[in-house]
Amino acid sequence: MNASFHALTFVANTDFATFLTKRVQDHRHFESQSLVSTQRLDQIDTTKYNVLFYELTDLSDPTQIVHLTELAKKMKLVIIAQSGHFASFAFEVGAVDFLTLDSTTPRVEKCFDKLIHLCPTASAAERQYQENTQQDKPSSSHIVVKDVGKVRLIDIQDIIWINGAGNYVELHFTQGGTPILHRETMKNIEQQLVPEGFIRIHRSTLVRKQAICELMPTDSGDYKVRLKNDMCLNLSRRYKSCLESIISPLQ
Repeated sequence: MNASFHALTFVANTDFATFLTKRVQDHRHFESQSLVSTQRLDQIDTTKYNVLFYELTDLSDPTQIVHLTELAKKMKLVIIAQSGHFASFAFEVGAVDFLTLDSTTPRVEKCFDKLIHLCPTASAAERQYQENTQQDKPSSSHIVVKDVGKVRLIDIQDIIWINGAGNYVELHFTQGGTPILHRETMKNIEQQLVPEGFIRIHRSTLVRKQAICELMPTDSGDYKVRLKNDMCLNLSRRYKSCLESIISPLQ
């Protein structure tokens, strides 16, 4: 991922400067960060840096106010201060966020999220990153079924369809055999198995999409769903929205 932000930090407080520098350097959207203690505000190269973290210690310097206002027009400005009393000033000069010196990691991360939201390039890169992360996330390969005196590990790849009854579901398998009763709700099992390629075709039925070989409309407006093992299931009108998913090329 190409970084979207080049940050410059003016923070006199040593502890917070170290803390913030580490957060910035570790963040995927920041390519570089520089800590400067003597450089003047009017010397900042806004063609090189597009984010400024600036610690405000007092409001007595009118030149400082002018420079910050002008910088806020050219880069994203985050004001940092000891007290929340400076917050109103921060937004008056055009800062996108305000942090206090006791800000925690989650608060700083929210600041980063705001910067990303305000930058189309960073927003697009973040969406792509989240999609890739989700795709690369290892799936749960087993369902843990507790039985009397034992715990069974059911390979999800062996399951072809599921039907529900109250707080229980029946797991049906590709190779046939006796279904296994599992104490779980349809809602919860659906959340677990949708990433594994299952779709809901009835209020009490989940089926593996790749197991479907035929759709047959009925006079009532419902469908019969035939599986590759010749099992026939009902697809109710309520779940007709899943037809497009079934008909589309299998993923």
